[in-house]
Amino acid sequence: GRGVRLTGAAQVLLAHADAIGVQLERARADLAAHERGGLGSARVSGFPTGLSHLLAPAVARLRATHPGWRISIVEKETEDALPLLIAGELDLALVMNSPQVPPADHPTVMLHPLLDEPVHIALPAAHPLAARDVLDLAGDLRTEEWVLTAEGTACHALALQACGQAGFQPRASHYVTDFGAVYAVLAAGLGVAMMPHMSVASAPEGVVIRPLREPAPRRRLLAAVRRGSGETPLLRALREVAGEVSEGTWRPGTVASAASSGALPGAVPAVASHSQA
Repeated sequence: GRGVRLTGAAQVLLAHADAIGVQLERARADLAAHERGGLGSARVSGFPTGLSHLLAPAVARLRATHPGWRISIVEKETEDALPLLIAGELDLALVMNSPQVPPADHPTVMLHPLLDEPVHIALPAAHPLAARDVLDLAGDLRTEEWVLTAEGTACHALALQACGQAGFQPRASHYVTDFGAVYAVLAAGLGVAMMPHMSVASAPEGVVIRPLREPAPRRRLLAAVRRGSGETPLLRALREVAGEVSEGTWRPGTVASAASSGALPGAVPAVASHSQA
């Protein structure tokens, strides 16, 4: 068929599209400020563990302090949520740092670091390494059979990066994304896995959790919003919950039922210098 060519005027308008989008978000923020934050609506997403520990409590807090807000939560992994945010189908996405996360100078997405969550090694209780209090990624796990999440997921990228920095490529035999299913595979004695701290309370009988020797890998959790949207009551509530989690909920020993020996290192607030302007 015949090709379609933009006119000169259309090309000029296209060059301003991102800037216009930012100005629209600022206009919406100004309107929200005019209402003093008393009314609003948002569609938000989170990956399962972040949704359970951060997003749901933040929405519950917002509902108590701002009853005029209507929030809809959908479960989305990082790699699925970001395109929806950019397209305007989400207003906030709880994500983890990964290759899919846009750079600091992205024209339409702004990232707010919330906390840095430690990851640990989960392994069968009968595994010889289960007798150790702390594991060394390079020294103890280089030759192990690994369970990884699916390629393209943020947790898959985190595991590859951590192992790569330790000087080896994990020998993956199983690719399982649902954390409950990962723990079932481990309970069956079929490998080891790198698991985020927020998941370890659900580790079943037959699986033990061991911390990694410092400096241990961590996954950074972030709130992604469209640039220009401002500091909404929902974002403030999410920051508050993340701060409380990093300061109290994950102090050493709080998941002793999942880690039969040794204290697990806790989450820490995300370093402010990594915030995006």
